[in-house]
Amino acid sequence: MLNKVLYALKLKKRPDVDRSKVLKAFPLRNQLITWELDDKGEASLVIPQKDKFWVRVTSKLFMLPDKRVVVLDSIGAYVWQMCDGKHTISQIIKALQKKHQLTRKEAETSLFTFVQQLGKRNFIQFAIPNEAEAQKPAQQKRFGFLAKR
Repeated sequence: MLNKVLYALKLKKRPDVDRSKVLKAFPLRNQLITWELDDKGEASLVIPQKDKFWVRVTSKLFMLPDKRVVVLDSIGAYVWQMCDGKHTISQIIKALQKKHQLTRKEAETSLFTFVQQLGKRNFIQFAIPNEAEAQKPAQQKRFGFLAKR
């Protein structure tokens, strides 16, 4: 919370993330958000209201709904489905290129903008793989308890 305030007041600079790390990041959907696809290929995201006292009081006072619905178009729904923690950003870019006949730059810039907006709204988070974990052999990662010490 303190970091958010410091970032907003420009008293603290956000850490720079290398482009190669961003391309290797795994976007993960927020587990509190429920979603469904309709017949047009659009995704409806249902975002629940925060469970804080002041939010509950204000919503009762002003008769606000207890959830919010955001509708993503077919391309946004396609990206949303791929934000499952199994696909990296670079894999999503390649899939967008292939499906919609885009150049690498077009797919990359539009995806970065879209994913950044989803991240700002806490609809998704990013899992960035650790450099040390990525350099270990696959067998050691899988069977780490068998490694000699």
